[in-house]
Amino acid sequence: MTLLDRYLKAVAAQLPKDTREDIVAELRDVLLNRFEAREEELGRPLTEDEQEAIIREMGHPLTVAGRYRNGPSHLIGPEIYPYWLFAVKVGLAAMALITIVAAIIQLMVGEIGAAQWVGKIINGVIGGGITLIGVATIAGFILERQATKPKFMTEWRVKDLAVFELGSLDAEALERQFGGATPFKIRRRSAWRRDGSLVGNALASATVTLVVMLWWTGLLPIADLRPGAGAVVIGGVDYGAILTSIVEIAFWPILAYLTARIVFELFRAWRPYALRRAALGNFALAALRLAGAWWLWTTSPLAPLIYVDSLQGVVDAARSLTSGNISVAAILTLCVVFTMVEAVWTMVASLWALVLPGAGRKAESVV
Repeated sequence: MTLLDRYLKAVAAQLPKDTREDIVAELRDVLLNRFEAREEELGRPLTEDEQEAIIREMGHPLTVAGRYRNGPSHLIGPEIYPYWLFAVKVGLAAMALITIVAAIIQLMVGEIGAAQWVGKIINGVIGGGITLIGVATIAGFILERQATKPKFMTEWRVKDLAVFELGSLDAEALERQFGGATPFKIRRRSAWRRDGSLVGNALASATVTLVVMLWWTGLLPIADLRPGAGAVVIGGVDYGAILTSIVEIAFWPILAYLTARIVFELFRAWRPYALRRAALGNFALAALRLAGAWWLWTTSPLAPLIYVDSLQGVVDAARSLTSGNISVAAILTLCVVFTMVEAVWTMVASLWALVLPGAGRKAESVV
């Protein structure tokens, strides 16, 4: 086999079958013409080294084949890259928050020592960050190769861009986004949502939910509060065993909810002004949250510790925290009650958006 044949065979292996023969024939003609021109110039046949030098000028087989390949020749192009970067920033911020909160809780319950705390956070952020960036890159790779780009990239409106200021992750942008004379004064959530971007909110929410789902399934190696980390005994109660029992029962339902939430948020990004359908989705997701919180409240392995049969019981749980008598059970009681109240409020607001014309926009600011 000659050098030319070996080179063309390497190029052909990288080409689509339907165009391979034509491209190889074209390259053969080009190289043979260059060989002949060089031989006329020298007045003698070319040596193998001289032939190889001419072939090398044509380019590496991978590079040459890439010139003839259809579709993008990059992993993530300049049009998709800004969206990829925004999603990565939001995801890393959410992951760092989860890691820090988890490490603080583990430190408080004595599962890790003070000397391990910083290392736990660093390892979680680095390991989780690599996984998160990999997932975002795969999503960007797939999106780059779609024939039609999503509508949120082509049918956006200027007044819906405020949330993307958060992508800078600096104090000035945060203060502009949340408003007020000081960084500690935050406007009502609904006002922020109305001024923000429907698409940006949906993408950010989908990214954060994806981070939680990866953590829940164990694919994101950040600080682990899920079962298997050992017993967590507080006040004579083994909360680690209770958590293990809960996850054994609720693992798949929670995974299904997180998946549904991601799909819903991606739909909102794709169709940001399908407000009635968004309200319907909000209602369905809130109903699932209410059902889950009600199960925790009444029949889960945690129920004997957190259930109270009257409003006075909830008030007493809140008073126990303000009096300095901090109880894990009281904190969990208030968290579950807050979740149920939030879910009911979201369902009512979503129904309002479905029933009354013009109220659909408000439903976008509920979830």
